[in-house]
Amino acid sequence: MKLFFKSVLQQAAAQILAGVLLMGFVFLGFAIIIGKFAVTEIDIQKKSVLVLNLNANITDTPAQYGPQDLMLEAMQGGGNQSLHLYKILENINAAAEDSKIRSLFLHGNLIAIEGGSGYAALREIRDAIKKFKNTGKPVYAYTLTPNLRTYYLVSCADHLMMNPFGDITLNGLSSEVTFYHGAMEKFGIGVQPIRVGKYKSAIEPFTRKKFSEEGREQIQELLDDRWTSIINEISENRMLEPHVLNKILENSFHFKPAQALKAGLIDKISTRQQLVEQLVKIGVEDKESGSFRQIGLVEYGESQSIDKQMRSKKDKIAVVYVEGTIVEGESFPGYTGSSTIQRVLSKLKKREDVKAVILRVNSPGGSATASEIMQQAIRAFQESGRPLVVSMGALAASGGYWISAPAQQIFAQPETITGSIGVFGLLLNMEGLGEKVGLTWDRVSSGQQINPFTISRPKSDEELEFVQKMVDDIYDTFISNVANHRNLEKQEVHEIAQGRVWSGSKALDIGLVDSLGGLGQAIETAGDLAGLDIYEIEHHPKEMTGIELLAEVLGKDLVKARTRSLAETQLSQIQHQIINLRAWNDPRNAYVRLPFRLP
Repeated sequence: MKLFFKSVLQQAAAQILAGVLLMGFVFLGFAIIIGKFAVTEIDIQKKSVLVLNLNANITDTPAQYGPQDLMLEAMQGGGNQSLHLYKILENINAAAEDSKIRSLFLHGNLIAIEGGSGYAALREIRDAIKKFKNTGKPVYAYTLTPNLRTYYLVSCADHLMMNPFGDITLNGLSSEVTFYHGAMEKFGIGVQPIRVGKYKSAIEPFTRKKFSEEGREQIQELLDDRWTSIINEISENRMLEPHVLNKILENSFHFKPAQALKAGLIDKISTRQQLVEQLVKIGVEDKESGSFRQIGLVEYGESQSIDKQMRSKKDKIAVVYVEGTIVEGESFPGYTGSSTIQRVLSKLKKREDVKAVILRVNSPGGSATASEIMQQAIRAFQESGRPLVVSMGALAASGGYWISAPAQQIFAQPETITGSIGVFGLLLNMEGLGEKVGLTWDRVSSGQQINPFTISRPKSDEELEFVQKMVDDIYDTFISNVANHRNLEKQEVHEIAQGRVWSGSKALDIGLVDSLGGLGQAIETAGDLAGLDIYEIEHHPKEMTGIELLAEVLGKDLVKARTRSLAETQLSQIQHQIINLRAWNDPRNAYVRLPFRLP
């Protein structure tokens, strides 16, 4: 009996302790959520250094923090920071005119998750840094082992310093695609491809074991264009001729600090202590920390937001983000849904204070049906007589170009991947797999027995002809829309289409885009087209506020905030692949998308 009561008391104590810990986690999560979004007055001291921590993934779309993300961040000691491109540009531009900001300091190593930190976005940040430098304020950068993206960005600093234990590797670009055809053959899975356009290589991973000549050709051209752009930008900032830098890289692409200094890739070798001493000299020493007086870009942005709330303007320009694969239905992380965009544009059309829309496109395309639904929503907004301008990010290809074509003006960066005007479909045949594992199919039909989307058998010639005609019709719609909106002859579009991808600079030459430039130039143009001198920028989707997050937490079950085991991590990766299958939801199984992402 004594042991029984002891056991009961132990279990009761454990349950009480677990309850206390859970409540602690809940309050901690609420504190993190509220603290992250709470508006507090921030005092910017004179002679401060604005610090941009590059240990982040730079995204086009405003960060959409979820309660689970913040709870896990609280319990696991932080996570990968996500920075919104527009906020970076806005804050650097504001700091350039702020008498309290003495200089700009860059440090860290960029992260690129699912296409984040793309070169098109980095070029825009470089342009903002150049404007900052033009005010006479110096830009400092400190690096240890920068990846290519990071070095591309920090190379524009006036003073680029490297830790004596660091190194730089500039070994070019490469694109690697996984081909599934061999594995599918082994499992008895057949694929009958349908496509229009000899360059529409999105289908090749399922039908080939290596690149076709056309597929290899277009990827090689994109890589060469991008590498040339990177070399030219680095050369300009490092006071080197492009042919000199190319010569240096031909001899060696890996540099230790002394070698990097000799080659002109950095300005100085410094320990962190020496770096701090130098920044104290150009600014002011912070007595509490013993470091230089500084303010982080995120905190500086919060101070700017407070100022904006006091001088909010009536007229608005809305920036609508299409980022990730285009799918039917609602948006979810990494995917933009046609229903979501249709609803957003419909609401904006009804608002009298919204004078123009910027469509910021960073998408490889996706569902042909979803792309057309989005384009219909875009044309409906334009019926109001207000301008709609497209700003292309790293990717605006295939379905991403489908939705861009109607815009009054299209802006792209030289590194933007666009075009890919073509259509494909995949018809799977699981008959061989069924024979291997003992699966059988039986069917009952009514009417004409054409079923081109069955997976139980190879498709007949009649069925293939039916699907090919459907894909041909979609392609004809695609090139007709482009011809109409871009004032080109249909045959001209066909010649530059056929699924071929183009860099932004080549797209300008062939008439697919109007100007080279970033989000800032697109906003200025939209303002001019709308006849606005003063206006406020509004972003869709909006970043969630602390109250909104709190409501979401209260409306959902809390997840267990703890470190995942190896098995759970593997299961999470499988789950991610399963979620990717949601992108293949076109009702006619017809897609306008890219098969690859460039580095």
